[in-house]
Parts: sequence; C-alpha cells; structure tokens
Amino acid sequence: MIVTMYQEQAPFPVYCRDCWYGDGWDPMDYGVEIDWSQPFLSQWAELYKKVPKLALWQKGSNTNCLYANNVYDSKNCYLSYSVVEAEDILYSENIDFGRYIMDSWLCISSELVYENQGSRQFNSKFILQSNDCIDSAFLFDCANCQSCFMSCNLRNKKYVFRNQQLTKESYEKAIATENLSSRKKLDGLRKEWKGLIKGAIHKYSRVVASVNSTGNFVRNAKNTRDSFQIHDIENVAYSMRGLDFKDCMDIYATAHGELIYEGMSCSSGVYGNFFSLNCNDTNNIFYTAHCQSGSNLFGSVGLRKKDYVILNKQFTKEEYNELVPKIKQHMLDMPYIDKKGRIYSFGEFFPIEFSPFGYNETLANEFFALSEAKATQKGFNFYNHKDKSYAPTMTTEEIPDTISETSPGILKQTIPCRHAPNGKAECNQLCTTAFKVTEDEYSFYKRMNIPVPELCPNCRHYERVSFFFEPPKLYSGECMCDSATHDHEGKCKNQFKTPYAPGRPEKLYCESCYNKEIY
Repeated sequence: MIVTMYQEQAPFPVYCRDCWYGDGWDPMDYGVEIDWSQPFLSQWAELYKKVPKLALWQKGSNTNCLYANNVYDSKNCYLSYSVVEAEDILYSENIDFGRYIMDSWLCISSELVYENQGSRQFNSKFILQSNDCIDSAFLFDCANCQSCFMSCNLRNKKYVFRNQQLTKESYEKAIATENLSSRKKLDGLRKEWKGLIKGAIHKYSRVVASVNSTGNFVRNAKNTRDSFQIHDIENVAYSMRGLDFKDCMDIYATAHGELIYEGMSCSSGVYGNFFSLNCNDTNNIFYTAHCQSGSNLFGSVGLRKKDYVILNKQFTKEEYNELVPKIKQHMLDMPYIDKKGRIYSFGEFFPIEFSPFGYNETLANEFFALSEAKATQKGFNFYNHKDKSYAPTMTTEEIPDTISETSPGILKQTIPCRHAPNGKAECNQLCTTAFKVTEDEYSFYKRMNIPVPELCPNCRHYERVSFFFEPPKLYSGECMCDSATHDHEGKCKNQFKTPYAPGRPEKLYCESCYNKEIY
C-alpha cells in the first residue's frame, strides 16, 4: 500500500519510491516513433498516460516523510508540502532550513515555531511577517525582538507588551496573566491579533534586501519582476516559490537552477529546461516530465541518465540535432488544440487538460477558489472527493482546554473538526471532518505549551491563507502616508506595485515612508 498524490482513476501506473527508482522497469520500453500526421503534444500525452509515475515528489535524501510531498533532503515531515532541508515539520507548507515547525507557512531558518507565517523566528508562536524574534507571541512586522507580546512594527526591542515598553519584571508578570496555554484565551487573543494587524502600518510589499525587484515575499533578489515567495535569486520574472536560481521566467517550485522557462518543480542543478515538469539535474530539455540526470531530451517522460532521447526513444547526437528543429516547426505548423479551442504550439506549456489533478486539489484553489461549474467551464478538471465516514470518539467540547490537562489517551481518539459538528463539513476548506493527534504532534504541543486544536489540519491551513495572505497578484497602489515629519508636503505621492487589492483597510506606506516611520 502507498500514499500518493494521484487519484485512483489516474490513467497511468503509480509506483512507490523503491520500485520507481529500481531496476524492475525501463522507461525506454514505452518509447514511440514520431508521427508527423499528429500534433506532437497529442503524442506526448499518450506517452505520459503510459509511463509509471512516482507516488510522491520527493528529491534528494529524505527520512520518515511518508506523508509529505515536494520534499527535498528533509527528515520527519508529516502532512507538509514543499519542504527543503528541514526536519520535524508538521502540517506546514513552504518551509526552508527549519526545525520543529508546526502549522506554519513560508518560513526560512526557523526553529520551534507554531503558527508562523512569512517569518524567520525561534521559540515563538503566532508570528506574521517578522524576522529574528525570540520567545515572543502575537507579533506583526517585527524584527530582532525578544520577549515581546501582541505588538507590531517593532525593531530591536525587548519586553514590549501590547506595544508598551516594560521592564523585565513587569513583562513577566503581565505575560503570566495571559495564560497562553488556554484554548479559550487563545481564541480571544487571535481576534485581538487580527485587529492589531489591520491597524498596523504595512509596507507596500514584503520585498527585503533586494534590488530592482517587485513582487511579494521576495528576499535577497536582484532584477526580479512580479515574483512571489522566493529568495536568493537573480534575473527572474513571473515566478513563484523557490530559492537559489537565476535567469528564469514563468516557473514554480524551483531550487538550484539556471535558464529555466515555463517549468515546474525543476531543481538540483538544472540548466536550460524549457516547458518541463519535475525534472532534476537535467539540461537542454524541452517538453519533458519526471526525468532525472539527463540532457538533450525532447518530449520524454520518466527517464534516468539518458541523453538524446525523443518520446522515450534513443537517437544519436546527430539524429537528435537534426530532428529537434523539425519537431519545433511541426508544433508551429500543427499545434495542439484543446477542447476549449485554445491553441498550444511550440513555446507554450503543456495544455491544462493534460493535468491528472483537479483544480480543487491544486495550490491555485487556495488563492483563487472556483466552484465545480466555473472550473469545468474554464476547462479544468475537478474531483469531488468521497464523503468521509469517520466515527468520532469524543466531541469538540470534550477536548481539554490546556495541554497540561490532556493525557496521552488523546492519541487514541478520533476528534471531530469544529467545522463538521454533524459529520458533514460546513465550510469550503477541504475539511476532513475529523482528525487524530499523532505522537509527534502531542509532544510538540507539550513542548510549546499549546492546547490541542479544534479544527482539522486542512481547515487550519485554509484559515491561515484566507486571512493572512494575499493572492500572488500585484496592483497599482499609492503611499497613504501624510506625516508632516517626512520628506513630502501633504500626502505622499509615491506609487508602487502591491499585493494589497484596492479598497483593503490596511495603511500602506512606500519604502521611504515606511523606513522613516518604523526605524
């Protein structure tokens, strides 16, 4: 039995990791001759349906990550996605170089954090868009702070309580009265935190230590345009989620690569990858998927250590170099036309109707949710998941208020999600209707003094995304600063690109006004 990202009705075989990387099959056995009477992408689609797929995208050396996807050189990851060189990660997404992280999103070099979003922290919880804070809780846009609580826009501070400076003794006394171990208390603090965030000063975008760059959640970037959730990159445009790549455009989920165009999940030393999917250590490839350690590939699937291959069929270097220009011209002369009449010629990524996933299973649904009717109208697949039939062994009201009141017996319980009191979800957040607490999760709660939650992991994730993060999209904005102490008369006239949509309540400042106000 295996855990896989693919539906049971997927058109291709799905293998576990050992079998896929093993010698029991040869992807070259599926090779086909080029048919010049058919669109090339039609031939590729037929090949894609036949070649076995790896159950989960896990790259490098991973240990105990059976229930995690898109993981690279990581250890002890559970129900997490897009994790790079991290360990002990629970229910989290987009984690790089971290340890002991739970219910978090987009964290870099963090340790011992809970509900940490777009931040880099240590031993902290409920932190949003902050960096290098220690032993703190409920912060927004803070940096290099220690022992701070329910505050925003702080820099280099200690013992700040609700944006008021206290002595160490006064702070410790005040924080003790908050009882952060109580779920009932945390519910009220979350609401207060949300109000604090809305009333704080917001930088127009989270572009940090970057030159000539636009986007959101961009760090250590140079010459980067309209990109999101990336760091340590150069000369990049219209890309999302990745690190350590340059000279790339229109890519998603990439690390350690160069010269990639229209690619997804291509990592580990890739160079010159075009219109490709989930390829590693490859160079000079076109329209290729799930290939490892190869070069000069065109329209191939599932290859390992192969060169000069077209549609999984071997050619000599001379034959390959002669055929590739002809295939490119053939794709221009006879493009693929999908069911909606959209044309895919050479230079376009794979048609969306080739995807084995439903729109509601993808990351796009987190930010741009569509009903089944609208999704299918646009030509996307859509999968209705089977109704759950879990039998909870306790009620939500029976969950202890604090972790100190919770015994190890909770590990044997099936807990109903608060969004599904009658066994059926009352939300649109892929609710699992019920959940269990794992042993690692229980240990984390004990260590961080956090109560067992009332929501299933999916509902917790979607609530984070829906409140704290803007879709990967930019709008034209203007600075809202009207401070008489800054270098402008009346309201500042600086304009910028921002992820905050027009009409949002947050007070946005340009880089200059933000720095003058905060620092």
